[in-house]
Amino acid sequence: MAQVDRQAGALLQRERDLLAQRGYEADERLAWTKYVALGGGLLVAALLASLIATMSLGVRRPLGRTLEAMEALGQGQVGQRLTARTGSDEFDRLASGYNRMADRLAQAVDDQRETDSRLQAANADLLAQHGALEARGQVIERLGEMAHRLQAARTDAELAQIIDCFVPQVLPGVAGALYAHNNSRNLLVRLAGWGVSDALPENFGPDDCWALRLGQGHVVLGDGREVACRHAVADAGAYRCEPLLAGGEVIGLLFLQGIIGSEEAFRLAALGENIASALVNHRLQRDLKEQTVRDALTGLHNRRYMEEALHLEIARAARAGSPLTFVMCDIDHFKRFNDEFGHDAGDTVLQLVGAAMREHFRDGDVACRFGGEEFAIIAPGASAEVLLPRIERLRTNIADLRPRQGNKLLGPISLSFGISEWHPPFGRENAPLIADADAALYRAKRAGRDRAIVADRLAA
Repeated sequence: MAQVDRQAGALLQRERDLLAQRGYEADERLAWTKYVALGGGLLVAALLASLIATMSLGVRRPLGRTLEAMEALGQGQVGQRLTARTGSDEFDRLASGYNRMADRLAQAVDDQRETDSRLQAANADLLAQHGALEARGQVIERLGEMAHRLQAARTDAELAQIIDCFVPQVLPGVAGALYAHNNSRNLLVRLAGWGVSDALPENFGPDDCWALRLGQGHVVLGDGREVACRHAVADAGAYRCEPLLAGGEVIGLLFLQGIIGSEEAFRLAALGENIASALVNHRLQRDLKEQTVRDALTGLHNRRYMEEALHLEIARAARAGSPLTFVMCDIDHFKRFNDEFGHDAGDTVLQLVGAAMREHFRDGDVACRFGGEEFAIIAPGASAEVLLPRIERLRTNIADLRPRQGNKLLGPISLSFGISEWHPPFGRENAPLIADADAALYRAKRAGRDRAIVADRLAA
């Protein structure tokens, strides 16, 4: 029994040991399972962390580069570009899109810069044109003022004064002179000069200037490459001659020292047109005035001019107490020329007498055709005694003339003269002095003609 109990106890103990061993193994398996599970979790966590780190690094680098490129773009650095190979399709597409946008922006900036450059150049050109137009406007204004005054000028002296005043304003720093063409003498006569020396000639012939020969402007630069005009002084240097033409006729010449630039060329052209127009107008006015105060047949002043000139000279003589002599003369037997040879012969005789009078009297004297075959002479500043020898020389020279009409000899010409000297009792009117000279003329006629008689005494 006891043995049975011992065996039973051993079996029970064995059973317990077996159960204990199985429990340990189970615990061990459970622990291993837990360990494996824990290790797998850690591995998964590590792998996940590694994956996250890899993904974070793969995102942060291209993202940082993208942000840097965008910041540079914001600061105006349009040349910054992204690498299109980041390992990420999304970032590759983002980089490609950014690069295309940056390229278009860079092109737009280049276009804008080019546009700005063109606009700046256009603005500078407009400013220059505005300045040039403003300067031209001022020049045109001054030319208008000059032209207005030139048209109102009545004498050569007034023309010269206007030219001297306005031309230096239109062509500043350019010295020069204006020459007017004298038809009767066929000379260019200096009318005005500004900033030039006295070495310039007072007059010269048209053949002395190449501009007048060629009918266009003649420029000499002083380098020996162009022939100089004969009227230019030896040390003239660079100069320009500009002919003034009207209807193909030479009416004057502008002589300008120095080099005329392109802008001054416009001023020169406008200046030449204004001066040429003024010279033509002045010549027409002078010719018209000459027609009203001169006798067309003899070229002497007419009676109207004589009346005005005599009244003026009487007033001057009265104020200054200076002598004044008045002469009346008449062609002897003038009717014979008309009756025997016709009126053309009478005109020929009148023309010869007029020419002789113009030759024998000084510039200050006034020789006039009084009317018909009668003539008058005003001699300011000369007494009858001083004037009488000149009258005698004129009478003798006319008597020596042998006028012809074709092959026909018209016969001798003789004149009778009556001379009167002004005295205060005559007063300021013309009539007493004219009447006194006329009375002396009739005395010469009654005394046999072809002689000169001073009022109140026989002179010859």
